[in-house]
Amino acid sequence: MVFPVAVVILAVAATGGEMVMTDIGLTQAARAGAIAAAHDAAATPPDSVSVQTTDARTAANNEQGGPGSIQCSGGGPSGCVQVVDMPAPGPGLENRVVSLVQVRVWETVIPFVPIFGNVTIQAEATAPQ
Repeated sequence: MVFPVAVVILAVAATGGEMVMTDIGLTQAARAGAIAAAHDAAATPPDSVSVQTTDARTAANNEQGGPGSIQCSGGGPSGCVQVVDMPAPGPGLENRVVSLVQVRVWETVIPFVPIFGNVTIQAEATAPQ
């Protein structure tokens, strides 16, 4: 009776750990994507949001280990990366003077215990243009 309970507790702990590690990795991926998108937005003339999104997706995937590293199912846009240009003046203290690029990244975690459904984790980062 103790063994099955111990296995479930370990599986839940491992799933929680995987979610935390995914969140940390996604934050780094979002930051890499924001820097790439901000570089495109600061170009003369500025690149379109679709070009920024493509470059942000490439940078985020490279940060996570290479093409196709970030996988999401539902809850996120195609390619799991979204870019939003936030021209100044805008909301927030830093956006009143500086134009920003915001990148959101989604990834789905499949837990070790099948009783829990898939969990989609989101991270976001901003960078000045």
